Amino acid sequence: MKFRALMQDPLYMKEFQAIVATLTKLAKDCVMILGSRQMHFIVNEDQSSAASPLVWAGIAAEEYFPEYRMEAAHPDQEYIVLGVSSANLGRALSVLRGGGVNSCKLKLQRIQFPCISVIASVLTSSSTEAREVVHDVPVTIIPGSDWSAYVVPRVPNSQLALGLPSLRLLKSLIDKLKNISPSLEFQANLDGELNVIATSEMSTVTSRFQKLLIRTVAGSQQEASCSVDSRKASAFFGALQLPNEELTIGIDREHSIHLQIDVRQDVVLHSILPAVCM
Repeated sequence: MKFRALMQDPLYMKEFQAIVATLTKLAKDCVMILGSRQMHFIVNEDQSSAASPLVWAGIAAEEYFPEYRMEAAHPDQEYIVLGVSSANLGRALSVLRGGGVNSCKLKLQRIQFPCISVIASVLTSSSTEAREVVHDVPVTIIPGSDWSAYVVPRVPNSQLALGLPSLRLLKSLIDKLKNISPSLEFQANLDGELNVIATSEMSTVTSRFQKLLIRTVAGSQQEASCSVDSRKASAFFGALQLPNEELTIGIDREHSIHLQIDVRQDVVLHSILPAVCM
């Protein structure tokens, strides 16, 4: 079993760090699924959690890593699956936020325990030579017999999906609406309109976004709506550390809302907010 990956582009290193930092704010632990061409992070695959949404990130190896090598434990296996502390991994990668990082290697190895070693080559103002900053993050190697519990989630089939250009505005709105109602209703229609509705015993507050880009329409649907837990919605938006402003909201009527942030073409952050009974 072997895994080694190298990052060299400063922007890609900061994006990678921001993805992991987002997951760190959502859950104590995460699952890493390392494939031959793609890496996935999953947090809260158990949706019974009261306040945390299901979130996962898919990263095409060729996007971030000029060198990427994965060899599974057995020839018939396509992945390496690891359990890791989100906080520990986030701290190890925090060095990538600063300047002067020439490269960063991720390497699966066994010292006294299985670990992902984060090895950053950093230039300092006091020296012309780079120094290595190494963090060994303990991991749990999940055997193939348990992989069925750690499958990459399936993107729901949304009846209607809209592109929202101002993620920051929606984030601020949901942070306020969660104090009004325990649930939020998202309504979308073919006019490119999205309504976010919070209802309490005293009032109903409707916030409207207009002239949005229609990304997906399933069949002859004219509109779609779904109500979700306001705490889970707020947890997702509150955790975001990425600079991206655009967001796609897909509504699978009465089942779930799918939130998608395209960091770049093949680097995508997803969240599924399950429907709640009204």
